[in-house]
Amino acid sequence: MATPQRLETVRRLQVAMATAYSTMGAWCLIHPSSVMALGFTPAYAAMCNSTTSLMMRCFGAQAMTCGLVLGTCNMTPLSFTAFGLAMVPYIGWNFWFSGIGPARGVITKLMWMDFVGNVLFGLGSLYCAKLLKEQPDEDEKQDVTAKAQ
Repeated sequence: MATPQRLETVRRLQVAMATAYSTMGAWCLIHPSSVMALGFTPAYAAMCNSTTSLMMRCFGAQAMTCGLVLGTCNMTPLSFTAFGLAMVPYIGWNFWFSGIGPARGVITKLMWMDFVGNVLFGLGSLYCAKLLKEQPDEDEKQDVTAKAQ
């Protein structure tokens, strides 16, 4: 059975991930031009216009929604596992558009922070799922209690 300390660790990691998602999403929503200027190389940042600004704002709104849901939901081992695995495409995006992948030259070197963040979100989610799996759910507790009587 998971200890209260482990459950507190899960909650703290969940709140940290939710805060990071919401904060970065708010930045994209409120000031998309600075995100694009820092994230894209000059050749691509020069192509930013009102349409790309709108798309960045939409991305920010979605990230804020994800952070809100992540911060307020009672996550299960399955939901943490799904969230962690959902980071894989983002890690792939970082690889594809970085200086390593075939579409190199699109994003700046500052985007390594996005890669690190995505890896931490993925690993943190899988770690939380592992910690929660160690705690029996309510049905199992009732079965154990009924068998003991």
